[in-house]
Amino acid sequence: MASSLLDALNLLHDHHVDFVIVGGVAATLHGGSRVTFDLDVVPRLTSSSWKVAVDLLWSLGARPRIPEPAERIWDVEQIQAWRQEKGMVALNLRTPDGAIDVDRLVAESDDFDGLRERAVAVTIEGRSVYVASIDELIRMKRQAGRPQDPLDLEQLEAIKSRQ
Repeated sequence: MASSLLDALNLLHDHHVDFVIVGGVAATLHGGSRVTFDLDVVPRLTSSSWKVAVDLLWSLGARPRIPEPAERIWDVEQIQAWRQEKGMVALNLRTPDGAIDVDRLVAESDDFDGLRERAVAVTIEGRSVYVASIDELIRMKRQAGRPQDPLDLEQLEAIKSRQ
């Protein structure tokens, strides 16, 4: 059983789940300094990749914050319907102790191929994973407009100016 976000990330990688890391972890991998306790990923919204990822996180004890049964969470068509009907932006899966907290940003999945093409490959513990480019992170942070985003934006823009 995984005990940390790094363990969960490695498990997703090792089972060939298709995703791009975004959010605070991606900002940190580019050189930002904010500490974050969740992993934000943009998944490829295909039935096979989605179900494998949900199965893996479920096997680690992570459950969605929304009160829905596993069958509906596994169903990528249901997720797409929630996006259309309810404006779903992300599906969060979290263990009760908070050790694993993964946000799957489904609203960003429409341009998954473009996002991945612009992403940077980063090696973590011998595994190559895709991390959203600084430009993509800046766009997402500006769009989200949350309280923690101005600090991330400042750091990302400083990193970009040094490149």
